[in-house]
Parts: sequence; C-alpha cells; structure tokens
Amino acid sequence: MTKEEALYQFWSSFGLPAYEENSVPAQAAFPYISYEVITDSFGSQIGLTASIWYHTDSWIKLNNKVQEIEQELSRGGTVIKCAGGALWLQKGQPWAQSLTETDQSIKRKYLNITAEFLTAT
Repeated sequence: MTKEEALYQFWSSFGLPAYEENSVPAQAAFPYISYEVITDSFGSQIGLTASIWYHTDSWIKLNNKVQEIEQELSRGGTVIKCAGGALWLQKGQPWAQSLTETDQSIKRKYLNITAEFLTAT
C-alpha cells in the first residue's frame, strides 16, 4: 500500500466517505471527510489537515465524529503500515476548529494532524 493509500485507509475508517481534498465530487453527499495528501520520507514530520463536513443545524453528530477520530489519535497516535515502512499519525495543534460556510446549515470541523514518515523513500 502506498503512502497515499495509507492516508485514504485511515480517513475512510470512520464510517464516512473520504476524499482527497482536490478530488471531492461536485455532488458529494453529506456527511464526508476531505483530507490533505502531502508525503515525505524517513525522519520528516509534517502537518496535514482534514475537514469533516455535515449538512445539519446541530453540531452534535459532527462533534461526536471528531471525538471518535481524536480517540484514535490519542495516547501516542496511530501507526499505519505502507510500502517501505509506516506512517505515524498524531493529533496536531490546535486539534480542531469549528467553521461554517455561507450556507449556515453546512458545518465543518477543520482538523490538524501531524504525520511522521517512517519510510525509506
């Protein structure tokens, strides 16, 4: 599995469709996750972002999904195997920010992730 596939696997594991942020379908159904793909090699620690999108008047389901992801990344983060090694994903700082769009019923949480690439290339 490539680094890109490993990131997709992680974001897809939370029960919502996940899309690389530059490939979200125009008619994507809510809720969904969009995430940034940046890769590097051994010893590099980089910041990544993701957004969780809901079409709702309440923050409850969105906040619950953020807590689910936070639990996965708490206590040292999570390691995902990939070709040539692994990715170590941890919570970034600040962790989560609430945002709204022009349409106030579209709610978004903007997440910061730290990724360390434990790969040869």
